[in-house]
Formats: sequence, structure tokens, C-alpha cells
Amino acid sequence: MLVTLGISLLSYDKSNNNLKHNVMKTLKSTLAVIALLFACVAANATAKTKPSQTDVLNTYIADVSTHQTTDLNKVLDDDMHFNLKRGENVNTLNKDELIQFLQQSTATNPPVKTDTTILQQDDNTATVKVVFKYDSFTRTDVVTLSKAFGWKVTNVDSSYN
Repeated sequence: MLVTLGISLLSYDKSNNNLKHNVMKTLKSTLAVIALLFACVAANATAKTKPSQTDVLNTYIADVSTHQTTDLNKVLDDDMHFNLKRGENVNTLNKDELIQFLQQSTATNPPVKTDTTILQQDDNTATVKVVFKYDSFTRTDVVTLSKAFGWKVTNVDSSYN
């Protein structure tokens, strides 16, 4: 009877270890699946936050025509150049100078109509002609957009007619 009892205790201990092993294996697999699912969701959410080429251009047009800078700051590349031609003179502003100029501008926001024409476009760059038609003058911007880590405005050549 003692021998039989010893064998049954031994087999109980073995089956208990197998049960623990199976539970741990299942737990590890479940955690791995949850981590993979989390990584996929996070990557998908990050991909959706980058604005499209059209979004960047529309933000540029809206913010420049209304002298707003909150969203404009997000779509201008840090190394962008804004070249403003007035007669024979060309003034070049960087991103910070352009934003500062728009913030300090006391001009009212007169009604404006805009026309856009795509001059060149591929997967990584686009050049778009934007004509701002005000009552008393017309301003033409040739806007260059580049896609390095998301679409950004990298250069603007602006002139008045």
C-alpha cells in the first residue's frame, strides 16, 4: 500500500508540472499575440497621422490667405524658403521669418479666390501654381512640396501682378 501511494503522489506531481508548463506556454503565446496586435495598431495609427499632399497644399492656401500660422507651422519644412518678388527685388524668408511676418501682419483678410494648377507631380515631389485673386491685385505662388518623412512645403516663389 505504501508503494502504491508513493507512485500516485509521484504521478500527481508530474501531471501538476505538466499543467503548469502548459499554462505558462499558453500565457506566453497569448501575450505575444497581444503585443503583436498592439504593434500593428500603433503602426497603423502612426501612418494615418501624416497629411497627404492635398492636405498640405490646402493648409498652405488657407493659412497664407488668412494670415493664420497654427496649422501652417506643421506643413512647412524646417529648411523651407519663401521667395517674394516685388519688381526687381527678391526677399527670401525662412520658415520662422514667414510665420513671424504672418503673425505680425495687421492686414484684414479680404475676399480671395484661388486657382491651382499642378505643374509637376510624382511620388516624392510636386510643384503647384497657386493664384490668389484679390479685388485689387493678383498674387501667384509657385509652391514646391516634397515627401521625405511626410509631405511638406519646401519652397515658395511668390510674385504680385
